Amino acid sequence: MASLHETERDYLERARHIPLAELDYNLVLKQKSHGTFVLVGLGSSFLLLGLLLFIVELLPGLRGLGNAAVIVSLLAGLALFFQAVRHQRQMETLAAYEVFQRIKAIEGREGFLWRIGNSLNAYCQETYGGIPDEVLQLQTSSQAGGIDVNEIRLYKDLLERVVAWHQGRNEH
Repeated sequence: MASLHETERDYLERARHIPLAELDYNLVLKQKSHGTFVLVGLGSSFLLLGLLLFIVELLPGLRGLGNAAVIVSLLAGLALFFQAVRHQRQMETLAAYEVFQRIKAIEGREGFLWRIGNSLNAYCQETYGGIPDEVLQLQTSSQAGGIDVNEIRLYKDLLERVVAWHQGRNEH
């Protein structure tokens, strides 16, 4: 039993050195979404240009560029918007994949979160008065070797909180 406790302490010590910011899905997605913002900006510019050309065509005293320029500008703007949506979905998939790869590197084959289960359970008992179903599901996923997309934020938060809780208890 003492070796299991020592093993858990080793895992908690390793967890202190894990860069948890790399597990933040929103941060990783924000870093990858620059191209989406560029496409939305270009699409907006083309749509505004098309709208301006359309208004010029309606005004009787001004000579416009023709209906073709209006239609091409509006279609180019719409095409860029749809490309931005497609690009954003790809970036969301890549961000999730990167975070999963980092979690998989942390988890290894044995399941990291499962290995610190005693501390995790003690933290939940002290904080929530029991172990929430989400935490049980996350422990099961960790043991089975497959964290779900919906569990990414919970994984990061729990790992962070348990390590901080463990450090706080050891300081006293």
